[in-house]
Amino acid sequence: MPSTAELAGAVREFLEQEVVTSTTGRLSFHARVAANLLAQIERELQSGLPDTTGDAELCAAIRAGTVDFAEVYDAIRETVVAKLRISNPRHLLPEDR
Repeated sequence: MPSTAELAGAVREFLEQEVVTSTTGRLSFHARVAANLLAQIERELQSGLPDTTGDAELCAAIRAGTVDFAEVYDAIRETVVAKLRISNPRHLLPEDR
């Protein structure tokens, strides 16, 4: 049985190879948009989401002023990098790829 990511990949490939190449205008554009969204879904399924179990505690510590900047910076950077890996990896710095 194929995984969810494999199914999304198969639909994405169909859109890219069959629909986009054999249509023009609005339909072709919408097929490209749908293929890009499926690629994003594939990346999300393959990479998993960052662990957010400590986010509430981190927010509370920030509000209370009991956490140092380095810890906050590291947590925010990790979250942003994880989200970019899913949504748009080309915006990552080379060391984060």
